[in-house]
Formats: sequence, C-alpha cells, structure tokens
Amino acid sequence: MRKFLISAEQTLTLACLMLYSGTPLDAFLTDGYSIKEGDRTIFRFLYTFTYIVCLSLIALRWKKVTYIVLSKDKLIWILIGVCALSSLWSSDPETTIRRVIALAGTSIFGLYLASRYSLKQQLKLLAYMFGISAVMCFLFVIFIPKYGIAGGIDGNTWRGIFPTKNVLGKRFVLSGAIFFFLAMTTRENRWVLWLGYVTSGLLVLFSKSTTSLGNFIIITGVFLIYSQILHLKYKVMIPVVTLLSTVGIAFYTLFVSQADTILGSVGKDTTLTGRVELWPAVLEMIAKKPWLGYGYGAFWDKKGDSSIIIQTVQWNAPNAHNGFLDLWLALGLLGVLVFLTGFVINLLKAIYFIRWNKTSENLWLLVYFTYIILSNLTETTLLEQNSMEWILYVSAILSSKLSTRANL
Repeated sequence: MRKFLISAEQTLTLACLMLYSGTPLDAFLTDGYSIKEGDRTIFRFLYTFTYIVCLSLIALRWKKVTYIVLSKDKLIWILIGVCALSSLWSSDPETTIRRVIALAGTSIFGLYLASRYSLKQQLKLLAYMFGISAVMCFLFVIFIPKYGIAGGIDGNTWRGIFPTKNVLGKRFVLSGAIFFFLAMTTRENRWVLWLGYVTSGLLVLFSKSTTSLGNFIIITGVFLIYSQILHLKYKVMIPVVTLLSTVGIAFYTLFVSQADTILGSVGKDTTLTGRVELWPAVLEMIAKKPWLGYGYGAFWDKKGDSSIIIQTVQWNAPNAHNGFLDLWLALGLLGVLVFLTGFVINLLKAIYFIRWNKTSENLWLLVYFTYIILSNLTETTLLEQNSMEWILYVSAILSSKLSTRANL
C-alpha cells in the first residue's frame, strides 16, 4: 500500500510538472497565438487544483516545511510579500491580487518539491516529464501537423505541444541542461540521458528559435567550465573567472552593437524581432514610476499602461521581452533589489559550497542560475505566476539549503 501511494504521488507530481511546462491543451486551445477567455478558465481550474493538492501534501510534512525550509530563505517570501503589497499602489489592484494568489500557489508547488524530493530526485522526475513531452512533440508534428507545426508569422516552424516555437525552444533548453547534468553526474542509464540531451537539442533546432539555440550551446559550455574552474585555487580561479566574464561581456556588447550585420546576414530581423525598439519605450515607462512600479502583473493587462508602449512600437507586445525590465515595471527598484539580493547571496553560497563539499546539487544551482539569466535577457520568465522557471527557482534554492544542512 505504501509503495502504491508513493507511486501515485510521483505520478501526480509528474502530471503537475507537465501542466506547468506545457501540455497538448496549449496547442489545441491557443492555436499558437492567443487564449480565449473560456479557455483561460480551464487553465485556472487546473492550476488551482495543483495549489490545493500541494497544500494538502505539504500539510502531511508540515514540521519539515516549517523548521527546515521556510526558516532558511526568507527573501523569496519577502519578494512575494512585496508583490502582495504592490496591490496598494497598483494601476489595476484586482489583477494584482489575483496574480499574487497564483504566484503564491506556484511558489507553494516549488516548496512542495523541495520538501518532498531531493534535488537529484526532482531532476529525474523532470527528465521523465521532458522525455514524455519530447515524444508527444514528435507525434504532434508527424500525425497532427496542424497543431504541431506553427504557421503564420512563425513560418512553418515546430511548436510541438506548446503554444509557440519560442516556448518549445525555451522548454528544451532547460530539458537539455537537465539531461546533460544527469548524464555527467550519474552512472545509471547514461545512454538514455545522452539520448534525451540529443533529442532536446534537435527540438531546439527544429523550433528555429535563434535565442534558444544560442542558450542551449551556452548552457552546455558553462557546465563544463563551472565543473573545472570552481575547484581551482582562489589565486587562479579569480583571474580566470574575471577573464571569462570580461570576454563574455565584450562578446555580448559586440553582438548587440553589430546586430544589424550579424542578424541580417542570416536573414533575421535586425531589431531582434522588435525588442531593440521595445526596450527604450519600456525604460521610459519605468522612469515614470522607478521606485515601486505599476503593481505586480498589472502593467501589461488590458487595463494597464501598456497601450502607450504598443502605440510607440506598433506591435502588440505581451511583455517587455526581458525579465529584469518586467520585474522593474511591476515592483520598481524595491522589487529588483530584493530579488537581486537573494539571487546574489544564493549564487555566492553555491560557489562556496561547490568548493567546500563538491556536491553536484550545488553545481546544478549555479547552472540553473545561469539559465535564469539567459532566459530573461530576451524573454520574461522571472517571478511569473504558473511558471515552470519560478517553480524550479524556488525548489532549487530550498533544496540546495536542505542538502547543505544534511551535509553539515
């Protein structure tokens, strides 16, 4: 009976992970671009169901949650508190309150993962989930291309079971990172893990998302770099890290300054699909409310102030296409500082514990932090309700602290 209950819980966890990552419903209901209001109700019901289930399961191990998890990283909960307080000055308080509730529910799922599974177990569950998603993507493309292949402005690119090609690319960058990490740090079924990594790379390639392909390559490279240089002596490590950071910043600056030439040569939009025009307009709106922002989730709502930006750029931007700018829009400098403080503290702790106890769990935290930075340079996945990225951010930080406590 106990084994059955454990298997049932793991199956339920897999189903919830797939819901947050993307299901066939995303392809069937969104038609690739938009969700009707009636369809939103279906998703809201499913997400609410996961909140209730997670709360119930957390209640079964409330002591562990209270004394080990909640007491170890207060800045995550302070950040959610800032989101809730932003309803007091939000340009659309009703939307802010609704989305804060969803953000809290999303964070609770991350908390559940950290309290129920070790970080290695979480990654294995994610590998199973992404394996299922990959198979379904191929099946959709082969047997029902009407949904598996995006037409229109995306130009017959793959989107699989996801709403758009960019979501497909983004999801399998994360999938590739997980499969690669597990293949490099475990001995069991390594050929299956390498197959998962290669398949993830193929799906990113078929999505024709240039940003995702670049991130896939970078994430693979940084894992190899982190696993080598972070064990060097400080007098060697610091100059090497400084050199690599300088080269990386110089390369990124060169890419941005020469975007017309680089992207134009491969037939891409020379304005980064409108982002270069969008960001100055976003910064102008930030300058109007720099300290507290427009309220969590309120700015891009149909009642918000986004119409000014849309009129400026002449296209229907759903967000700032930069997670850090969207965070600033929502919570102002206050929210940005709270997030960055927690981010930097956990980043430095991860580096310290990699050198101290050399566990792969802390290395994953560093790799995932790199993924968070990359995925938010041209997209928005930061502090998003019902977001896989935010769930894994919460669970990675709390799980890392649990494993650190265990090692101590």
